[in-house]
Amino acid sequence: MRRRTFLGTVGGGLFAAPLAAEAQQGRKVYRLGLLATRPTPLILDPFVAEMQKYGWTQDRDYTLEARFTEGYYQRAPALAAELVNRPVDILLTVNTANARAARDASGVIPIVMVTSGYPVAAGLAVSLARPGGNVTGNSIYAGAEVFAKHLSLIREMKSTIRRMGVLWDYTPPAFDVRDGEAALAELRRAASTLGITLSFQMIRTPEEVDPALVALTSARVDAFYVTTGPVNSGAPRSILQFLTKYRLPSITDNSLSLLRDGSVLMAYSASLRDLGARTAYFVDRILRGAKPADLPIELPSKFELIINVKNAKALGLTVPQSLLLRADEVIQ
Repeated sequence: MRRRTFLGTVGGGLFAAPLAAEAQQGRKVYRLGLLATRPTPLILDPFVAEMQKYGWTQDRDYTLEARFTEGYYQRAPALAAELVNRPVDILLTVNTANARAARDASGVIPIVMVTSGYPVAAGLAVSLARPGGNVTGNSIYAGAEVFAKHLSLIREMKSTIRRMGVLWDYTPPAFDVRDGEAALAELRRAASTLGITLSFQMIRTPEEVDPALVALTSARVDAFYVTTGPVNSGAPRSILQFLTKYRLPSITDNSLSLLRDGSVLMAYSASLRDLGARTAYFVDRILRGAKPADLPIELPSKFELIINVKNAKALGLTVPQSLLLRADEVIQ
């Protein structure tokens, strides 16, 4: 299938051809709005393909109009308002902060979360089973076992790990404070169970990355957990230089950027392709009359382990065969 790209820009370009087709054919062409950090074909392509399976063809049955924050989450409320005022029939959001901005912009338009963290803790839903409002979709976490998996994987890479440094940028304004606190609590519980001591550095701006790395050096950590919010994702060179200098193994919870540019050693996360495809299920149900309040928010069913062997060699580490055999992707 020919790759589709996001329609629309931060500035709000409009595409009139589908609307003209609607007028000519007398068919309803639904307008879907998307609020995301940046264009992500890894999510969008599976969504478009899955929508086709449900009988919805892009540009014939629906259009996509997007707004991107480009990492500046203070833009999210205004961009969400733009989409609401179009108006759109359904709002798609990537991450909890954008979902909150969309919900604040409209309590009526259905909102489908392509990804989110802890929507109940963030106040976006009454419960996962019965959201109760206009928000439904996917959560990327499946509870403490995901964080326990991160920690056990990095320890399998290096069995002597006892103290882990955490470069944490799931902080306001990019992330809802309640969402971040819920994730922190899960990580702390997982570390306690495995007997790993965590040393945290909370990152809010790019200028804080280098000082945080220096502070974690003095804490004598022997591994790193790097979250993939907008700050860390924008500082791969600093992180890579630090981890290489001190020969520290590392893991992240998202494979989009830090892993592929060589900054970290491993990534274990919900499959973004799978979440993109599953989003089509929610959109299809809503377009056919279902209410978001009655569609349970789903936890991920597919996770991916990706290992950067080139990074391991630079650190003087040999990746255990047991990990290589379980990896969904190995970057040489």
